[in-house]
Amino acid sequence: MGTISNKYLEKSVCRLTCGEGNDCDKATGFLISPDLAVTATHAIEEYFLEQKEIRLEFLNIDNKPIIRTALPLESTKEKGLPVSILQLDESVNYDVHISFSDYKAEKDDSYETYGYPTVKWDVGQWTKSHVSRRINPDMTQTYDWDIDLNHQSNIGDFRGLSGAPLFIDQMLVGVVLTQSSSEGKAISLGSISVQKLKSLLDEANVSVKKTSEELVLDEIYELDETMDYSEAMFVTKLELAGIFDNEDCQQEFFNADILKSTIESRGIDTETKRFAMLTHNVKSVWKNKYRPYKDEKDGNELLSQVYTRIEDLDKTTLSVKELDIPLLVKKGILHQLSDECEVGWTKNYLSRLKEYLLEKGQKDD
Repeated sequence: MGTISNKYLEKSVCRLTCGEGNDCDKATGFLISPDLAVTATHAIEEYFLEQKEIRLEFLNIDNKPIIRTALPLESTKEKGLPVSILQLDESVNYDVHISFSDYKAEKDDSYETYGYPTVKWDVGQWTKSHVSRRINPDMTQTYDWDIDLNHQSNIGDFRGLSGAPLFIDQMLVGVVLTQSSSEGKAISLGSISVQKLKSLLDEANVSVKKTSEELVLDEIYELDETMDYSEAMFVTKLELAGIFDNEDCQQEFFNADILKSTIESRGIDTETKRFAMLTHNVKSVWKNKYRPYKDEKDGNELLSQVYTRIEDLDKTTLSVKELDIPLLVKKGILHQLSDECEVGWTKNYLSRLKEYLLEKGQKDD
């Protein structure tokens, strides 16, 4: 998705109180339409028990707070879910609401959330870190949430953050619900995902944005007669290393190039980052084999060693979450790197390449 400023996202978020005076419950909420907001159900228990007022304050839209009261939708009362949808008494007439995305948060995803923990009640607080795990339905403990979040904030108490939006790559993917504490200090946060809220959102006719269509990577593309890599840098370096039977290498390069171009055109940050990490890991495999390699003329053995190691790591170190990238493409990444002169197939490959290019230039002259 396109880049959205955090200032814009902040505008959709409000601080929420339910009750009266110092005894009121405090939490966070956020707009999903001009007249609908989302919050944590436990933050409005006093409404269900004693019809206490639910009050929303939007502090980041205008020069003065925009204040609304709200009631939970009738349909949300019956769901028994830890998240509620609120109907505002009056619309917020600014285009600051945000839409849920069906992206499924996974371990190690970078997340952000903005809300109003009580220790930052006046100004709000951004919290950023990584998803620590996705809780599976078959785990024995009963959880309201299904996403555990690490945090690196110096805030020791996140009470009041419940009901805050959970963002991954600026996509709204869940709602923050709770914290785990140790010795009086918050050590982790929990969030409920869009997937667990589907029935609630459907009942309220709240649409969920679909992330881009799944990237299908199971097709292998064959080189055709129009493809000529004979003058490509990676082919030159293969031939300088005595690797003349390199049609397979060209097909691998071709498929890796197609995948790289596809990922770049989709513009999905998580895919781009994961492909970049795969490229980094492939280069590390090459580097570990290149360092002890001694031959300055023949690279057949080095190429074979690197290929074998990539095959060994295909399902472990070189596996890519949510992207089932074929082994052939992972080998092709090597030749992409070679084409960019970041890897080579003999010791001192750069100096040999320079000599070859200099001689070729002189001959062409």
